[in-house]
Amino acid sequence: MPMKSRYILSLSVLVVLLAALTYAVQVQLIPAAIDGELSELVLATRHPADDWVVVLVTLLGDGIALTLIGAAVTVALAFRSAWWPAVTTGLVFITTPFVVKAIKLLVGRERPNADLYSGVESFSFPSGHMTNSMVIYGTLAMLAAYALEGWWRRAALAGFVTLIVSIGASRVYLGAHWPSDVIAAMLLATIMLCVVHSSLARQAGDLSLRRAFVLVFLFTLAVWAVYGFLTLEVALDIYKIDVDPEGTIDIEPPEQ
Repeated sequence: MPMKSRYILSLSVLVVLLAALTYAVQVQLIPAAIDGELSELVLATRHPADDWVVVLVTLLGDGIALTLIGAAVTVALAFRSAWWPAVTTGLVFITTPFVVKAIKLLVGRERPNADLYSGVESFSFPSGHMTNSMVIYGTLAMLAAYALEGWWRRAALAGFVTLIVSIGASRVYLGAHWPSDVIAAMLLATIMLCVVHSSLARQAGDLSLRRAFVLVFLFTLAVWAVYGFLTLEVALDIYKIDVDPEGTIDIEPPEQ
């Protein structure tokens, strides 16, 4: 089967899977008890020492941080004259949140903890946090695949995959999403990443991608450090993790 045909087939399968899962959740074909039991299993593992790490991980998928990193990707590609990838990634980064919001409004599913957000974001399916994180960091992983070689490439890819999976797990751990919300987000993000990949593949081996990755990665490290420092206290409060003067963290488990 030609490469283009395999690509179209894969994309079609992903779209069908996402549509089927969306329909199943919307008409409640998937028993809520399954999501509830899986969530309870994850929530049962919550421990003060781990909460610090999980909140920091979930912060890396916040909208402001991702917007800055996504803008840096597009600008860096354009700066290195990789025009087609710059335009494609920019459009994908802009379009993805709107697609997420449209599905949220269509399904109208409540979060495990309904008090975390308001407006459209009060709806749970799919996880916008996970979708946008996977699209942005998945794009960085693709850039790393073209920019690096050998051990550095494997380490970078493993790092970004670990980060993406950790962000998805953190959303369930913190009571922000049901497991199926995260699965739907991964399907949607993979569809978007297929579009990104098709544009980056056209410039495989181009030094412009290597230089763009280095610029964006350094910027990403700076965003992580500054954003985490400025927002950690607020995030601890949002996810009901309170730190007393003695340093003890009191957890208020989300209602199921």
